[in-house]
Amino acid sequence: MHWHEEPEGAGFWVLTRHADIKAVENDWETFSSEPTTVIDDTRVVADETHWHLLMSDPPHHTAHRKFLAPELSLPSVRARQHELEDLVNAVIDEVIEEGECDLVEDIAGRMASYVIADLMGLPREESLTLFHAANVLVRGGSVQTGEGKDALAMMYSHGKEAWERFSNAEPGDSGLSRIAHGEVLGRKEDMRQFQIDFHLLVSAGSDTSRNVLTTGMIALLEHPEQFQMLVEDTSLVPRAVEEMLRWHAPIVYQRRTATKDAEIGGQQIAKGQKVVSYYGAGNRDPEVFDDPEVFDVTRTSNPHLTFGSGRHFCLGSHLARAELTTMFTALLERMPDLRAAGPVTWYDIEEIPAVAGPHSFPISFTPGPRLTDVMADAVS
Repeated sequence: MHWHEEPEGAGFWVLTRHADIKAVENDWETFSSEPTTVIDDTRVVADETHWHLLMSDPPHHTAHRKFLAPELSLPSVRARQHELEDLVNAVIDEVIEEGECDLVEDIAGRMASYVIADLMGLPREESLTLFHAANVLVRGGSVQTGEGKDALAMMYSHGKEAWERFSNAEPGDSGLSRIAHGEVLGRKEDMRQFQIDFHLLVSAGSDTSRNVLTTGMIALLEHPEQFQMLVEDTSLVPRAVEEMLRWHAPIVYQRRTATKDAEIGGQQIAKGQKVVSYYGAGNRDPEVFDDPEVFDVTRTSNPHLTFGSGRHFCLGSHLARAELTTMFTALLERMPDLRAAGPVTWYDIEEIPAVAGPHSFPISFTPGPRLTDVMADAVS
């Protein structure tokens, strides 16, 4: 436990131990997600009549989470597995004949954007525009001016258009249609609440899978013997995905606010103080993980914190795991000689980001056939 001073804030407690992070995240009554889960106190989304799922506590959080959950549940994700496989192969088909591409832009970003678009009922091309806006908003900069303000305006503008489209039509089978015609705790969805939920689903829907696909591939290429192990036996991919999630958590931190005086890790925390969990540190706690600084795709015990803990455990964890497992399996099978073709570049970070990931990662591989063309030839 470490007290960190803020140049323009009240300061906050830094949690780096696995046990301390779990203790805080499993005690929502003492450590609240309201008014915000980011360090910056100005980033408050909720008000008396509208709620952000990540920045709320029970009982509203319980009902709101259940309301947003159907398309992200394990049965729903499993039912869509064949659709996900087709989507993943379609993304790879767009670049497979070229022999080179940018892993972030052309594969990871498209996969994450298309999956959410299909799930929510948005055009795939629109999802790519929203992907770039969401990427700006999670980097920790101001949303009051400049690029951040423009990105937020774009996100809410698209949310408004989606609200008008879905709320004025008969209920359909897409996620956004269901949400537009739904209610939480007897309160019907209105445009403002829809925009908040739209922003959450579009942004959170891409954070984990997009970033872990890239950082996971970086780790594999830095450990070529493990890359080759997976090429030879893709049944190991699900376990490897868990290690990638542990190795580089895309969600940097989450903040809670003490509702009363408390004690964590031997430190006294005063009511009202901010408490911030850093998942990357917790994921390398030697009290929990054997050889925590070793990347091991065969690791069997892996209780990483990348999806959080407690009531705010990532709602999209089933979908993220399915996306990552499906895409890594396809890449290893279709691009077994995938290699770096240039340096990884990361976004310039001026303030503390809640989410971090690479901006670009050029890769190359032996060109191969489009799977859709192969299947068409087989049918003919």
